[in-house]
Amino acid sequence: MDLSKLLTILIPTHITPFAPSTEIIENTIKSISMFENIDNCKCIIGCNMNRDKPLISEQYLHNLCCIKNVFDTEIYNVINGQQRKNFLNIIKRVKTPYLFFVEHDWKFVEYLDISLLLSTMDKYKFINTIYFNKRPNICLKYPPCGDFILKPEPRVTEIPLLKTSKWSNNPNITRTSKWKEWMPIVEKAPLDTSNPRKQVEPPLHYLYINQINTLGFDEAHALWGMYSYGTMNNNRMVEHMDGSKRY
Repeated sequence: MDLSKLLTILIPTHITPFAPSTEIIENTIKSISMFENIDNCKCIIGCNMNRDKPLISEQYLHNLCCIKNVFDTEIYNVINGQQRKNFLNIIKRVKTPYLFFVEHDWKFVEYLDISLLLSTMDKYKFINTIYFNKRPNICLKYPPCGDFILKPEPRVTEIPLLKTSKWSNNPNITRTSKWKEWMPIVEKAPLDTSNPRKQVEPPLHYLYINQINTLGFDEAHALWGMYSYGTMNNNRMVEHMDGSKRY
């Protein structure tokens, strides 16, 4: 399967406490590049530059351009755009049917057969998003956060999937057409500039939760098509390195 015609990798980044070092995002890119047949895919990196730190921002952007990797890489920057503008800027540039969204500080700890996953999504049009969890697949005890509902998907036998109540920025593969439906919802939502890390999730997550509460989980899920990869109690697929903290 020629994944380059199907999948675009999106990696948003910002000026971290480690900048201008690119070590964290390089670890992310390295973990993705280990997957079979993915090396010819386009990779779009979006960089939210800091107007108050022009020298570090320019150095970081330069270092991003110098990263050697197996992908056909393009880099776009926004100035003080925070999370929302940066995310949407690169999502709008996707021309393939699917996008692989991974922020700059995640790495995969389990192998993933991307070709099989995409062929499965192509077969079952009701699958819109597949998440890769940072914890074992368990139902959380504190709704409405994350996976407070997880149900097996018996219609799909090719890959293990769980229906989920979650909408998040965590690593995922999503239909580009579905993101085009979500785009106006995010753009019209009030922007909370006090929390630059939560500017995309809330409008969609809480809309999904409201529909679950109104319609019931099964009917709401049929409209959204959100899934977590794996079976119940499956090991985590990704590790969060948290590029916003200096250790």
